[in-house]
Amino acid sequence: MFHSVESFLRPQTIAIVGASETGGAGWPKGLYENFAHENFPAKVYLVNPRRDELWGQKVYPDFASLPETIDLAVVIIPAEVIPDVLSEAADAGLRNALVYASRFGEGGDDVGAERAAALREICDRTGLRISGPNCMGAISLPERLLFYPTSRVRGLPQGSVGVVFQSGGTFQFWLEQGAARGLGYSYAVSSGNELDLDMADYINFLVDDDHTSVIACMVEGVRRPDALMAAVERAFEAGKPVLMLKVGRSAAGQAAAQSHTGALATDDHVFAAMCRKYGVVPVDTLDELIEMSLAFSAGRLPKGDRVALVGYSGGAKGLFLDIAETQGVSMPDFTPETQALLREHIDSGVPPSNPLDTGAGLARRFPEFTEVAKIVAQDPNIDMISVQGQLPLVEGAAGDPDLFRQIRDSTDKPVVAHNRMSQNINDAGRAFQDAAGIPFLQRLPEVVSTLKALAAYAERRRRGIARYGAGIASDDPDTPVEDVLARYGISGPKSAFAATANEVGKTVSELGFPVVVKIVSPQAVHKTEVGGVALNISSAEDANDAAAAMTERLHRVEPGAEIDGFLIQR
Repeated sequence: MFHSVESFLRPQTIAIVGASETGGAGWPKGLYENFAHENFPAKVYLVNPRRDELWGQKVYPDFASLPETIDLAVVIIPAEVIPDVLSEAADAGLRNALVYASRFGEGGDDVGAERAAALREICDRTGLRISGPNCMGAISLPERLLFYPTSRVRGLPQGSVGVVFQSGGTFQFWLEQGAARGLGYSYAVSSGNELDLDMADYINFLVDDDHTSVIACMVEGVRRPDALMAAVERAFEAGKPVLMLKVGRSAAGQAAAQSHTGALATDDHVFAAMCRKYGVVPVDTLDELIEMSLAFSAGRLPKGDRVALVGYSGGAKGLFLDIAETQGVSMPDFTPETQALLREHIDSGVPPSNPLDTGAGLARRFPEFTEVAKIVAQDPNIDMISVQGQLPLVEGAAGDPDLFRQIRDSTDKPVVAHNRMSQNINDAGRAFQDAAGIPFLQRLPEVVSTLKALAAYAERRRRGIARYGAGIASDDPDTPVEDVLARYGISGPKSAFAATANEVGKTVSELGFPVVVKIVSPQAVHKTEVGGVALNISSAEDANDAAAAMTERLHRVEPGAEIDGFLIQR
């Protein structure tokens, strides 16, 4: 079910195909300089039939002339010549290719679809694995390999978050913003059109990777739903949260996603059901994906969904309550014992309620504020706690980070700090956050949604993935569902099956009219989205025409799609 990406993300030998000083928008040079910046963690060869030497290295005319087998080719050449080049390379033993170019069928391009079909044939024939096309590359930080054409990724820190984005431009921007907030990465992949390797393959790799504890994804469309569900199930069983931002909730968003990557956007209800069943954490925005990645990377899960907030702003308290009520987050009262202890510390006249506004006095006496937070953290009515805290812009300007660490160390519950608004973070702020040992989350709506997500994921972990019994299912997995229902007296429409488009007309004539014709294909799970359903067919000729049109439409949006046949119902 899964393709291995081991030799793609951890190659020992790399070839830059199309190596040149200025060609390919400077990308070949950018890639070479990134490898050089990291002191060439893998052997790098240059391939270009028009050059003999470049950057002080020998340039080879083709793969057959290379001195050893290549694990990964980074391919920066025009789309129209890529199939021929990769066919020869695969015959010479190439294992993986990273294809950056677009024009492989996205947006309904017929010529590009033919190129995509040619690449699929090469993969099927030779076992070559392709990442992309229409992507921005990948990053393997444990190996210090930057398959990315610009220098901006050189400063990305290593950490425990694995990243898979189908959007290339958003990928780089999000990685940079996440790093600015203190995230570190293990492996990050811009998967593009996913002509061959897809999100399921990358998630499967990250599940087995010891460097990765959290997996962050941006999804525009799903090529293989069954494989993706199997991958996220493996992640759930391994205790690695999968955070997933889905594009295409609106009709316009779905159309944009399809034109971008050529993949069909997944129905929002289906996506939500997958998240519920397999413990995938749904994410609404790119900002929220950063906040949740920070919180889940901390490694603690709550035993329930009850939240406490400790701060020193009455306005923020009211705003937090509004947001919590809107999002359905539980903020229970503290126990009488906790309230009595709090009264010994907070300003007089301040109620010891949740959320807790300690009063402005404690904002200037942070060691005492710390003690108040520790008291709240011990309350048996509370499962997780957020304390007010703003990161410094200048080193030493925001007190002692060890006081936040003391709050964390006083409990095994999740502890985060919150800021009321978005804040620019610099080196001083990141160093403070690292020393404090807790994530400093930005903006109250994201703070609330992140705590809610921690609780929901923890609850799913406690319950596990639902395993449904056989119920009324047949012992034979190939038995049509209509036959199973008929055994229990549940009738359905009269149905027949035609194996090819040419057989549809004959089959409908035997069944009678009017009929509905539906295409049957693993790539047409949602038939209406690809025009795979024809209603009120009243003649054999119309049925044949409808089947042919469905076939053409499916191949346009999903080149190489397998068509099992056509279901006819009356």
